[in-house]
Amino acid sequence: MPLAHIECVGPDVYWVGTIDWSVRVFHGYHTDEGSSYNSYLLMDDEITLIDTVHVRFATEFLERISQVTPLSSIKYLIMNHAENDHSSALPATLAALPNVTLVTNKTCFEHLSLLYPVIKSYPHLIVSGSTPLKLKTHSLVFVPVPLLHWPDSMFTYCPESKILFSNDGFGQHIACSERFTDQFKSIDHIIKLMREYNANILGPFQQQLGIALQVAGTIQIDYILTAHGLSWRGADIGRALTEYVNFASNKQITKKMTIIFQSINGSVKNTAMLIANEANILVQLIDLDRTDLTKCALHAYDSEYLAIGSPTIHGQITPQVEAAAHYLKGLKLIKGRKVYLFGSFCWNDKAVNDLVDIVESAGGTVIGQHSYKLKLNNADIQKISTDIKKLVI
Repeated sequence: MPLAHIECVGPDVYWVGTIDWSVRVFHGYHTDEGSSYNSYLLMDDEITLIDTVHVRFATEFLERISQVTPLSSIKYLIMNHAENDHSSALPATLAALPNVTLVTNKTCFEHLSLLYPVIKSYPHLIVSGSTPLKLKTHSLVFVPVPLLHWPDSMFTYCPESKILFSNDGFGQHIACSERFTDQFKSIDHIIKLMREYNANILGPFQQQLGIALQVAGTIQIDYILTAHGLSWRGADIGRALTEYVNFASNKQITKKMTIIFQSINGSVKNTAMLIANEANILVQLIDLDRTDLTKCALHAYDSEYLAIGSPTIHGQITPQVEAAAHYLKGLKLIKGRKVYLFGSFCWNDKAVNDLVDIVESAGGTVIGQHSYKLKLNNADIQKISTDIKKLVI
């Protein structure tokens, strides 16, 4: 049976990746629209394969490559990153390419060797930012981008074709037949998916992102070929770079409040609705009984304000609210935000105080708080309404 068509995605470059139409949870990240594992063949007298795919697609991957060129013709295999979504097909790929040399950086080779000890028996070449790989008609420059988002991460750049192979950089999780954003029906939807990816994957690494952008600013780029989702070319490259520049400098933050809560008997939900109604800015309600943490992070990503609410249960905040707060803390999405805290209790007024500790330890600023016994009364409503009108401006 013929595979999906193989597309030329740049001068002498073919996409040979795989599309994961059914994946819905990826490392805890909810991928509602699936994903892809993108790999590329650079055609040259010394043919080079850039990145591999998830092992579940290894057979399909090798069949797709063989539609472009005999497996025996590939001389180099570049690994930009060791994480298993890009590397778990590596052992099978090396076994199928009899004349290949693995090319990667020192840290990535160490990680790959721990994950797949068999690779140490194959020819390999360790490169750095100062050691370009000269092919017959192309050259490849390696750009270290440590902690974007692993210590081993790097970009690969082809100056002759002005192509940046960005691995996880500039990616999104989406399964689709298109290969470029300018082929897709809505660039705004892809920007939203990239923001979701940034929030859930790159959140802790804004400083490293800024460094990578400085490097990108020194080279000419006509194509950004990603390892997930759609790639970028033409005017759309500016959209991608602008989003990253804004995120690296916190300029993505807008006058918006994301209200995150879980309610057991309805009172905390009523409080969340009250806050939403009184806030004279854009709001987004996140009911943790119905919304996953991936979307929670997406909306916190561009919010100047957060409001977090929980009832006290078993002397503490609910496990779901605690998980959300710690998830956002780890992603640095509470840091620098203005946070209002609220909650209900019966005999142990503990939830809001627990939330204060988490928010302050995460670098957020608690601008107000209110807890109440069992149910909002008129005084509670007045207090919260006054707080929000005064503090959320």
